[in-house]
Order: sequence, then C-alpha cells, then structure tokens
Amino acid sequence: MSGSSKLSWYVHRLWAMSLSELWHRVCERQRHRSDATFAQRAQGITLGQAEAFPELPDRTKAPLKLRGRLSVDAKELLAGDWLLYGWKRVSTGAPPCWHRDAACGVIIEPDELSHKLDHRHLPDPADVRTIWEINRWSEMTRVMMHAWLNQDYDAARTAQIWLEDWVERNPVGRGINWTSPLEAALRLMNFAWFDALVHACGQEHLSSRQRVLAERIVPVHALWVHRYRSFGSSANNHLLGELVGLLHAVKRWPSLEADVGSADSLWKEIATCVMNQFAPDGGNREQALHYHLFAWEMAWHACTLMSAHDAHVTERLRRAAEFFVRMVHPLEPWDYGDSDDAQVLPIVLDRGDAMAEWQSWLAGHDHGDTIGYWMGDSPLRNVSLDSSTQPEGWWLAPDTGMAVCELDDWVLRLDASPTGYGKIAAHGHCDALHLSIWDSTQALVIDPGTFGYYGMGDRRADLAAWSAHNGPQPAQGFVTPRRMGTFLLTQHYAKPETARLGDHRMSARLQHEGHDFTRLVDLRSDGTLCVQDQAAGTAAFKVRWTFAPECQVSGGSDLVYQIKRGTKTWHVELCGDDLINVELGETMVSRRYGQLERAVTIEVVAKGELRTEWRRG
Repeated sequence: MSGSSKLSWYVHRLWAMSLSELWHRVCERQRHRSDATFAQRAQGITLGQAEAFPELPDRTKAPLKLRGRLSVDAKELLAGDWLLYGWKRVSTGAPPCWHRDAACGVIIEPDELSHKLDHRHLPDPADVRTIWEINRWSEMTRVMMHAWLNQDYDAARTAQIWLEDWVERNPVGRGINWTSPLEAALRLMNFAWFDALVHACGQEHLSSRQRVLAERIVPVHALWVHRYRSFGSSANNHLLGELVGLLHAVKRWPSLEADVGSADSLWKEIATCVMNQFAPDGGNREQALHYHLFAWEMAWHACTLMSAHDAHVTERLRRAAEFFVRMVHPLEPWDYGDSDDAQVLPIVLDRGDAMAEWQSWLAGHDHGDTIGYWMGDSPLRNVSLDSSTQPEGWWLAPDTGMAVCELDDWVLRLDASPTGYGKIAAHGHCDALHLSIWDSTQALVIDPGTFGYYGMGDRRADLAAWSAHNGPQPAQGFVTPRRMGTFLLTQHYAKPETARLGDHRMSARLQHEGHDFTRLVDLRSDGTLCVQDQAAGTAAFKVRWTFAPECQVSGGSDLVYQIKRGTKTWHVELCGDDLINVELGETMVSRRYGQLERAVTIEVVAKGELRTEWRRG
C-alpha cells in the first residue's frame, strides 16, 4: 500500500471512531510501552485445580468413523502434513515453523514486539491469516482428541511437546502471533479443551506435564486478551470470540476470575454481543454466511459452559441456527460476504465438508454423530422447520434482508441486505440484489467468494465489488461504497426493500446514488425461473451472470445460451425492452479461502427492463 493510501485508510478509520474510542486507542498505545515486561505480571498467578469444564462426552459412545478419522488426521498432523482451510495441503514442519506462511514460505520476524509489526502489510505474498491458521491450536486439539479416544499416549505427549515449543518461540508480546487478541482467545478455547482431554486420558505422566504447561500458557493468554480485547468500531465477532475465550479460561480455572472477570460478568457481555451480532430474524449483521457460523459456534459454546437458559439469548441463537440451515447449500455453498473458512474447535468429521455437517446437525439430522457427539443436541432438535409460518416457496428474513426459495429442485438465494455491520462494514460485500442459483445439488450462478485478505488485497477487492455480483447496476458501475482497506467500507448503501408477491415470487428494490433498480424473481408453475430486472429512467444498466467453474456456456444466437454441467443442460434466454450489448466473458472466482478458479460470465447491458429466463434442457 502506498503512503497516500495508508494515510487515506487512517483518515477514514478515524472517522469511524467515536471520541471515547479514540481516547481508548490512545490509552492502548500507552499500554503497549510495557509489553516487553508483560510476562512478569502473570508469574504470580497460580491456576490451582482445574474444574470439569468443558464437559467431555462419554468416550465409549464415540462413533467408530470418528475414531478412525481422528487416527488418520493425527498421523498426518504429527508428520507436519496439514490441510489448511479444509483443502490446501502444506508442509508445516514437525513441530511447525510457527512464524511461517506455510502456503508461500515467507517467515515473519519472531522477536519483534508485536505492536510494531504491521500484520496488514507483510512481505509479498504472505498473508497473516495463513500464519494464524496454524497458531490457533485446533490441530493440536484434534491430535489430543485422537489420543484420548484411541488411547494413543505417545501422540498426546508429542502434542504437548509441540505446545512447549510454541511457548519457547512465542514469548508474550513478541512476533506475529500476539498481534490479535482474537487469535489468543481462540488458543485459549482450544487449550481449555486440550487440557480437559489430557487429564481425561488418566495418565499421570501426561497430567503432571500438562499442569506445568497450563501455568505457562493460560495466565499470559488470559491477561493479554483481557488487556487488549476489541472495542468501539472493532467490536464485532472479534469481541465475541475474545469474551468466549476468557469464559473458557475462567470456567476451567476459576482462580483467573480475580484478574479477568467473573464468569457471570463475562456471560453478560457475551449476551450483549449475541444480541448485537444477530438480528431478530436470526441473520448475522456482518452479512457474511461463514462468519455467521463462526460467531454462532462461539456463542453456543458459551451457552454450554454456563448451562445458559437466558430466554432472549437462546431464542436469538435458535433463530440464528434456523437462518443458517435455510441459507446454506450443503454441497456447494458459495457463501455470500467474507469467508476465510475459519473453525473454532475441530469438531467436524471432515473440515472440507464443514458447512454440510453443521447444517445437518443444526437441522436435527445428526443424532450423536460427529458434531453431535461433542456438542450434544442441536437447539433445533425438536423443532420442525416445515412448521414455519412460511413453509413453502420463499422464506424471507426481513431484518437481515436475505431470502431463499426451494421449489421444484430450484434453490435460490436473493440478497437484499445492507452493506454490513457498523460504520466499517468489515465483512460485507457490494452484493445487493445478487441472486445465487442451484439446481438440486449443483451450483449454476454463484457468489464470487473472497479468496484472501492481507497480501491479496487487489483480488479480494475485485471479488467483493459490485462488478463481481449480478444485481442490476449502472452501466458505468456504482462509485460507492468505497473500499479504503481490507476491512473498511465507507459510504454504505441503504438496505434494499423486499416484498413477497405470493409463495413463488419475490422482489427486491435498491435505491442508491440516484438510481432505482428492482429485481423480481419468479418460479413459474411450468418449472421456468424468470428474473426480471427493471431500472427507473432511461439510463443503461448492466447485469453480469457468473457461472460455477464446472459450467460450460455456448450459443448466443437469438439471445439463447446453453449451459452445460456434467450430463445436465439448461437454456438461458435474454429478452427486454432495449438490449444494447450481450457479451460472453471470463473471470476468476473463489470457492475456498486462498483458492482461485476460472468461470464464464454473460454480461448484459440494457435499458428499461431485462428478463432472463432459465429452463432445464
């Protein structure tokens, strides 16, 4: 990033802050001056006896396929053969090189004070998110799950040795792994489970070493998270995660309450975060489907730790669970908004199928298998989603502005959401009126994805932009919102209006920058899908359909295109008042974090009204 771009980012970031937040950040900078001696403050803290939190399930009831998969995963992980984000095979070393981007090989200076490292601008092409991925310790928890279930105590000791190595190479306040309090909180969550699993093995030689390891890890992590937890305009899912990390620590080691707050006080703050993060209809205000799951899982772990029965919180999370079940396509998700394929705890069978596993468990279909084994019953276990007040056709979440329809094997997801959460809309995309289309199990028209964060800024900005989405927009494009940084959008658009026009018709209207667009999506009785886009006035507008990478597009005579995927075909016919130009093209899309693929596009420029009709071949 150039000097002028950095200055512009700082100006707009300051604009998003209140006066109290500005003062808080000044105080935070002052606290950083004592980071070099911070570890001394934790030396006087003694953890004492660990409590039975988190509660582990009955080892004898573990599914056989879970035992088998954990055994395979542990062998690979301990050989340094890791699968990042559920798809990218990398060699991390054994133990891992904790300061290295395993995807590109760049190593970040481990001895520099953390607050002096600019994690947003690492040497190309390093991405801090990839480094943080191996430092969240979820893989170490995965190994310990195997060690406990399969009684592999050598694997347990190796995992302990690796964490001892981490402590030696990552002194508190130094290096890339102390630049984010959320990352430290995720380590706390995983370590609480790791600790419970070690002691559950019933091997004194492991337990005695574990007590020493816990004293070296837990106090400094808990105090660091408490000292630097997020606030103000940054208090999104990060603050929720930091609070949940602290709750794990104090529930397992109650002596920490004197230093970081009681479990009850942390729970009250978590409850506030839940109500802020999730709208009354259950949608996540970040406007990003994967972050919906990320925040939901953290919140549900907190509920479990507290045996929470706060009706307003549990009901909001129940609605959020239903929202996720309805919005995600289990086989080919193509999430909306940001997605970095993050996991909180490694409790799915196959991370590559995490969205499908979570959807199945949340819908009540997973009865004690994998996620259900670790988490117990879903909050929707005894709830029939078919008994909803909108049982057929379009299902609308009015607060969030997201709508889905499943009918005649068509699966549609219409985005009529606002830009994102708060002044910075950190994880939102310019995707108003975007329509994603699946035919049964196969994706046809997709959301373009995220690809990456830091170190991938240009591509990430392209994928989040208006031009990457298929909602109607001016021929020359919208100017705002402006992306001033990876997680900073300014000049947001207002939430579109929505209307259900019968069970099978849904409309959404966007008014922005003086333009007025309406999209009507109609599933007709003959199985035809019709998308009708209208623009007020005489100015030209454009719509760009982006197809799944597996799709082949041909034709174009008489404005009829053939879409082929595998053995199936569809016909797309374009018609309207004044079609100015229709053009086949190609773009890049990202179905998983760090993954890019080519996809075919059809871009249409028109005036007045454009109709796009989809028929099965």
